[in-house]
Amino acid sequence: MHDSSQPTRTQTFERLTLAVLLLLLILRIGAILATPLELYADEAQYWRWSTSLAWGYYSKPPMIAWVIHLTTSLFGTHEWAVRIAAPLLHTIAAGLIFLTGRAMLDARAGFFAALLYALMPSVVLSSSVLSTDGVLMPFWCGALFLYWRLRSGEGSWVSAALLGAMIGFGMLSKYAMLYFVIGMGLTALIDAPSRRALLSLRSAVTVLVAGLIVAPHFAWNAANGFETVSHTVDNANLGGKLFNPENALSWFGDQLGMFGPVSFFALVVGLFLFRNRSGEEASRERWLLCFILPVLIFILFQAILSRAHANWTATAYPGAALLVALWFSRGRSITLWSSVALNVVLAGVFMAVALLPQATTSSLGLDNAMKRTRGWEASAEQIFAEAERLGATAVLVDEREVWHDLDFYAQDRTIPLISWRRYGGPKSFSEKVPLEGAMTERVLVASLNPDMRPRLRSDFTTFEPVGQVRIDLGVRSNGCPITRVFQLYIGEGYDRQERDQDWETRYIGEAEFRDPPCSAATQKR
Repeated sequence: MHDSSQPTRTQTFERLTLAVLLLLLILRIGAILATPLELYADEAQYWRWSTSLAWGYYSKPPMIAWVIHLTTSLFGTHEWAVRIAAPLLHTIAAGLIFLTGRAMLDARAGFFAALLYALMPSVVLSSSVLSTDGVLMPFWCGALFLYWRLRSGEGSWVSAALLGAMIGFGMLSKYAMLYFVIGMGLTALIDAPSRRALLSLRSAVTVLVAGLIVAPHFAWNAANGFETVSHTVDNANLGGKLFNPENALSWFGDQLGMFGPVSFFALVVGLFLFRNRSGEEASRERWLLCFILPVLIFILFQAILSRAHANWTATAYPGAALLVALWFSRGRSITLWSSVALNVVLAGVFMAVALLPQATTSSLGLDNAMKRTRGWEASAEQIFAEAERLGATAVLVDEREVWHDLDFYAQDRTIPLISWRRYGGPKSFSEKVPLEGAMTERVLVASLNPDMRPRLRSDFTTFEPVGQVRIDLGVRSNGCPITRVFQLYIGEGYDRQERDQDWETRYIGEAEFRDPPCSAATQKR
């Protein structure tokens, strides 16, 4: 018997999904416009890249720079203009997840999947700053939807071409898109419809389109010493102790924070609760697991082997949101509502904290978490005022993050800003330009690191202290002030020392102008 209520039910969830996602988008854009938090170093770095379009950059593929170039061209070079694409991109990703859930089961499942994604803690945070994960997600989610259409026999040649575009543009966003290709390979091994789709002529169109899109990026890498690829390999940090089982516990805690506590426990429990399913129901769940488990397992292994940042598992969670929604949207929706409710509370807290003035965050003991996004405009203003006053020919800083934030907040500077090279060659994008030529005549060194100052001193014939710049960033929970302290020197007679092992070890244990311990912390002990 035909269920006449089904179209109405589908339309209800479609409209509800659209309304909720639009509401979240408006709130997130409002928060970006209103937040007092300044750009953190990576955002400032991506902005710098965006001022010179290319097919690749020092440590990332080009898409994030292209996005910032578009938004700042439209709205001007403002903090909010650098970030404004983030909530829009995540909203598009959530909409695509809804479409996939609806195609897999029904609009109710798509609604819950979209909410689980849009409200997971990692997406809430990623919607307030622009990151490579945020840029990647629409392409990842679009690829999931299009590949499912091809697997289910509904996709045409256009779907195959669009899938190639999603994979190609995803690779231009972040190399983590490779996990999607691995997932496709696994589906071919365990799922006959996926195997038929991948062995058809349409898959050749997918490969061709993806290849055409990524080819210029890899040509750029080849012409630039494979900078982006080598940095990605360096991130694995395989040069230290290679077995750290204690990291498994921190990995688990990170995943609670990434997906949400209830959502992640529902995912883990569901793996056991629904493992004996059969038929098409089981096939689509196994299909989704091909895009979830490889990411989680690989990053867990990486964490135990060396280290892993929490966001490295981000690509597991679009599929996880779909899987949890499929499991629990019928008959057990209390689990979904509990997860959504907790994530709404967490999202509200995160958004409120980002909007609080410093006086309030100080009273709540939250200043330490905010310090990387505070005080950079004041730092830039004071440092370059000192450079002008002292007749400096360049400003030299000794930390990558400092260079990037000063670079953004001192855009109108007339004095060059240089990042000191501790090692033989550049180890970050900030160090690409060396200190040389006329810049070396009278250098204002703005040093943040007491341990680096003896090494900095070794590069100059004269190295005279000329004061400090101290930036108030709030108060720690133990009552100690948080202060960004730049020790200023005028350096002349620049003569860069050879970066050999003797030079590296000569200054171990030495420091200059280290601030004394905080008496408030001493008293609390």
